[in-house]
Amino acid sequence: MGFNPYFQTTEFIRSEVQKGFETAGFDRESVSEIHFYGAGCSSMEKSLIVEKALAGAFPNAEIHVDHDLIAAARATLGTHDGIACILGTGANSCVWQGGKVVHNIPSHGYIFGDEGSGSYLGIRLVKLYVENRLDRELTGQFEDMFRLSREEIINKTYREPNPNVFLASFASFFSGRIQHPILEQIMRTGFEDFFKIRVALYPNFQSYPLGFVGSIAFYYRNILEEVADQYGMKIHKFTKCPIDDLVEFHIKNPTAHLID
Repeated sequence: MGFNPYFQTTEFIRSEVQKGFETAGFDRESVSEIHFYGAGCSSMEKSLIVEKALAGAFPNAEIHVDHDLIAAARATLGTHDGIACILGTGANSCVWQGGKVVHNIPSHGYIFGDEGSGSYLGIRLVKLYVENRLDRELTGQFEDMFRLSREEIINKTYREPNPNVFLASFASFFSGRIQHPILEQIMRTGFEDFFKIRVALYPNFQSYPLGFVGSIAFYYRNILEEVADQYGMKIHKFTKCPIDDLVEFHIKNPTAHLID
């Protein structure tokens, strides 16, 4: 489960963390240091929601909570300057210099932003489906894969928790079908919007290497690289899940949190 302090309380996060580690038979009291990176942890107020939850679950640990953009930058760029990008369930980007985020164009979430993300792809696919604008072949495959009526999709989107995660789940439909013109155009437009809004507006953006974190970027890197090339840019690194790169970063840079 992912945690986001905009949608979840300290009590909920602490309870879920404790249950998860207890199920695994893990001794939480033996943990001395935790680095947590997450969506929604960009302000002190929201970060404290997560920090208090982790402090309750790991009573002997020193807790560090940072935004997921910092995770993306550390995982793909390390200590080098560049533009770090997230393209997974959501989307975001930042200019990374001297081990800090120096510029960020806020994403504002799946309703107002998240261009090219799983949420973006899912929303546009579902919109075509509920409006009966997918061709017969894709409509049949969509219905076979998800087994949801139009009414159930509308209900889950507007009446149930975490609609962004629900809508992003439809991005799995693109796998193995990206050669279909409708699906390829949705994705290409999403990536073009991402570069236009979240990369090309940074000063001197073409002088930076790019790092991408997230499953959408990882699995559809060929289209993403084509769009990057249109903007005169090269992608330095793709990482589907940043955990291993972050472990390596913290081993090599044990005092990195002191920069913040």
